[in-house]
Amino acid sequence: MELKFDHIIHYINQLNQFEFPGKLLKLHNGGKHHQFGTYNQLSYINGNYIELLDVEDKEKLKKVAKTEEGRVSFATKIAQDDFNQGFKTICLRTKNIEEVKATLQKKNIDVIGPVRMERENKKGDKVGWQLLYIADPSYNVKPPFFIQWDESEAYKNESLKDLYQKQFSIETLVVSSEKRNLTVDNWIKWYDMKVVDETDTYTDLILADDDILFRIEDGKDPGYHTLVIKDSEATSPYSIIIRGAKYRFEPIN
Repeated sequence: MELKFDHIIHYINQLNQFEFPGKLLKLHNGGKHHQFGTYNQLSYINGNYIELLDVEDKEKLKKVAKTEEGRVSFATKIAQDDFNQGFKTICLRTKNIEEVKATLQKKNIDVIGPVRMERENKKGDKVGWQLLYIADPSYNVKPPFFIQWDESEAYKNESLKDLYQKQFSIETLVVSSEKRNLTVDNWIKWYDMKVVDETDTYTDLILADDDILFRIEDGKDPGYHTLVIKDSEATSPYSIIIRGAKYRFEPIN
């Protein structure tokens, strides 16, 4: 499977009033996911982005969360976490989602999808994609899900290049797990990741076709906790802890 990190989802209550301190990360309007009752804003970092997600219809989201598809979807993790703010999950990009599905099924891994999705902006323009979810109940951390965009990667990069914040690049995603060995084994099996470093407290994984690290740490609060970003203009490390999530910025050596 050819997989790359695409984006991370950060749930923020009252998103329409939110901005990062000093507008360090610039936000752009995304659109609405009508089937979930959610809407988003996006912060583009080169070929990746941070999706800031909020809920405008909590009852709709709670109802969807009780369905077979809804229990694994990216948006309903917000309701499952009782609307606590913070990072919720991450998404991996593929050019062939049907091939990913077939590969997983050959490994006897339960999946849900592909599911067609779209969001609509204020002008009525629509962006479409397909999603695929891991449905294995043994996970300790919500698994990354898969996306295939309707638009080609080259087209997306060209159309979004003016929005990219070129001083930044995503380096590491830090994940806590109560059962680190299980999470590591699952991610190796599910995503063809490989181990690049390991200590008594964490394991670093990487995808075959990407260079972003996934650090699985021992922790009693399982989930996605820290996004590590390289900053070409920084001379020393600094962090922002905001709305249940930590953003750590590090200078480029």
